Amino acid sequence: MPDILGADRKKGISRAARPRRTGNAGAIVVALAALVVAAELATGVRRLQAQDSAAPAASTTELMQAMIIPASSAIFDVPRNPPADDDGWTRLRDASVVLAESGTLLMRAGRAQDSEVWKSTSKELADAGEVALRAVRQRDVEALADVGNLLIDSCEVCHEKHWIR
Repeated sequence: MPDILGADRKKGISRAARPRRTGNAGAIVVALAALVVAAELATGVRRLQAQDSAAPAASTTELMQAMIIPASSAIFDVPRNPPADDDGWTRLRDASVVLAESGTLLMRAGRAQDSEVWKSTSKELADAGEVALRAVRQRDVEALADVGNLLIDSCEVCHEKHWIR
């Protein structure tokens, strides 16, 4: 084997100027790290998909009776019975969150109907809940009372097509 270092010294080439043999070790490490990250991301996506496709614990009727109807009733009652204290505003905040999240639950796999009406009215329900939540945060009774109209519109359109009889 030739004495490369000796030959370089004889030619006056400094150690810093000599080409280095790094090989592909760095590229291999980066590629392996990328594969590990990709595998972890894929596992996370599969886990989320499995959660979303899990069967709902409650039927749509149970969701309506336990969550949506009581929360809607609290919003509908605001013009006749506005909140008088922090507890009243907290109850309205809770009802608003329930409505916003219920619209999302109605759109989940296992509950969503194959209908544009279902999708659009579920989204309208979620949107009404978000509007209500903003009104509660601002303690705006008038805006909260107007949310009742959004709820009525969403509910009536959906129930015309999907009322369970």
